[in-house]
Amino acid sequence: MGRFALLALVSTMLVGAAGSAWAETVLTPEQSAPDQASAADADKDTGGEPAKPGEAASEGNGQPAAAAVEVAPATPVATAIKARLSSLADDGSDPEKKERAALIAFYGTRAYEPLWATASGFNEDANAVIGEFGKAGDWGLEASDFEAPEIKAGGELQPEAQAVADVDLSLTVLKYARYARGGRIIHPAGQLNSNLDRKPQLLDPAQVLADISAAPDKAAALVSTHPKHPQFQRLREKYVEALGKTGGKPNAAAKKIRANMEMWRWMWADLGDLHLMANVPAYMIDVVKDGETIHSERVVVGEIGKQSSIFTRRLRDITFRPMWRVPESIKVHEIWPSLVRGGGLMRQYGLEVETKEGRRLDWREMDWRSLDIRNYEVVQPPGRKSAMGVVKFSFPSQHTIFMHDTPDKWMFNSKQRTLSHGCLRLRNPLRVAELVLEHDRGWDAAKVAELAKSGPLNNEVLIEKRIPMHVAYFTAWVDDAGALKTYSDIYGHEKRVTQALDGNWKQIAKGRDHLAPVVPNKAALEARPSKESSRKTATSANDDFLGSFFGGF
Repeated sequence: MGRFALLALVSTMLVGAAGSAWAETVLTPEQSAPDQASAADADKDTGGEPAKPGEAASEGNGQPAAAAVEVAPATPVATAIKARLSSLADDGSDPEKKERAALIAFYGTRAYEPLWATASGFNEDANAVIGEFGKAGDWGLEASDFEAPEIKAGGELQPEAQAVADVDLSLTVLKYARYARGGRIIHPAGQLNSNLDRKPQLLDPAQVLADISAAPDKAAALVSTHPKHPQFQRLREKYVEALGKTGGKPNAAAKKIRANMEMWRWMWADLGDLHLMANVPAYMIDVVKDGETIHSERVVVGEIGKQSSIFTRRLRDITFRPMWRVPESIKVHEIWPSLVRGGGLMRQYGLEVETKEGRRLDWREMDWRSLDIRNYEVVQPPGRKSAMGVVKFSFPSQHTIFMHDTPDKWMFNSKQRTLSHGCLRLRNPLRVAELVLEHDRGWDAAKVAELAKSGPLNNEVLIEKRIPMHVAYFTAWVDDAGALKTYSDIYGHEKRVTQALDGNWKQIAKGRDHLAPVVPNKAALEARPSKESSRKTATSANDDFLGSFFGGF
C-alpha cells in the first residue's frame, strides 16, 4: 500500500466543471507524441497522440490542473472510505494501478466523502450508472464485466459497508471507461499481430472521475467515454440492430461489427482537420477535410505474407522524383544472392551501392561472398525505372513503409490488390499531393505538376501542418447513406480481435514478428556462384518482377 499512498500525494487531479471536455490522454509511457518526434525518434512506436512533452495536463476549462490536496476525513463513513482505499491491492496492470492512484487522490480531495452510497443504499446517480452497466452489451462490451457492488436490503448501512460499496463502484466506473477506449486488448501488436500497431486510447482516470462526479447526469457522462467518431457511432447502431435479430447474442455478422468497433477504440480521438485514411481491406484511401471525404483513390497493399502494417503517423514529407532506398529484407534475401551470382538485378533496375554515410561504391568490384550487405545501402536513383514513380509520401515509423506512385497501373484493375511488399501504391498520387500541398502550402496543381515532371531530383517537401496518415483495417463500414459495407478479412486481424473479445486467447495465431532482425539465407549465399544475366523487360503482368517485388515498397 505504501506505493499508492505516495502516488496519492504526488498525483495531479483535473477538477473539471460540469460538462467539461474529456481529456484524451494515452496512459502508456512509451507513447511519445508524433508531432514532436525527431528523425531519430521516427522508428519508435507512437501508437497514440498524447499531450506534447512539456505540456501539463489541463482542466476542462483549459487551465492547468491543480495539485491534489488531501483533506482529512471528518465522518465515520469518510474514515471507512480512507481505510478501504488503503486496503486495495497494489498489483495489476499499469492502467489499473493508475486508476487506483487516481481514485486515492480523488477521494482525498473531497475529504473521503462518498459519491454513490448513502446510509440507506445507493443514490439515484449510482443506480443510473449501474443501469448503464447492464446496457454495456449495446456498446460491444460485456455487462458481466461490470458487476455492481451488492448492498443488502433493509436497515441502515454501517460505515464500512457504505465505504466498500462507494469505492468499488468507482473502480467499476473506471474499468468501464477503460474498456470503452479499448482496454480489453491493451497491446494489440504483442497480443494479436506485430503488424497491428495500435494502442487503446485510454482516458486519464483522474479526468474521468472529475468529469463524472461534476456531471448532473452521471450515467450520460459514463456513456460519453466511448469514442466520438461518427463511424463508431454508425457501427454501434448497426450492432444494436444485429443484436435485435438474434435475441441479444452476437452471431458472426454482429461480431464482425463488434471487432470493427473495437478497432475504432484504438484510433486517435482527433483524426485531423485534414487527414488521409487508407483502409487496407477496402484497397482505398480517402482524403478527408473537416469530416468530409474530398477525394477517394485506389491503392495496392501488401501481400498476405508481407502485410501493410496498421498504424498512424504524421505525414512528414512528399518527395518528388524520389530515390528508393531498398529495405533490409529485400536487400538481404534478394539483392545479396543476386550479387553473389553476378548482379543481374542491380543492372536490370539500375541499383547502386552506397556506404551508410552515402558514398557511392562500385558494386562490381566488391567480393560479395565475403562482405555483409547489411553494412551497406542499396539505392535506386530517380529515373525511368524508379519503383517509386514520380512521388512518394513519407510517414516514418519502425515499419519502414511508404505510400508512392508506380509505373505499373495494371495492378489497380485487380479486385484483390494484395500485390506489394508492404507499401501502399497509389493510382493517382499527384491528385493526392495536390490536395495535401494546397492545404499545407497553398500550392496549385500546376506547381505540383512541374515538380513531378522537371523539378529537382529526390526533392523532399516537408509538411508544415499536422496531417495524420491513418493506415487502418476496417472490414465493416457504414456509408453516408446508412448502408453497411463489408470487406474480406485479408490479414486475419478481424478474426484475432474477435477471438480476443470472446476470451479465446490461446486460439490466436499471431504469425511471424515482421520486426525481427533479418537473417540471411546461408544456403543461397554459399551456393556455387553462376553467371546471372539481367532479366528481359516484362511483357505481361505475370512477368513483371519489378511490379510484384521491387515495386512493393
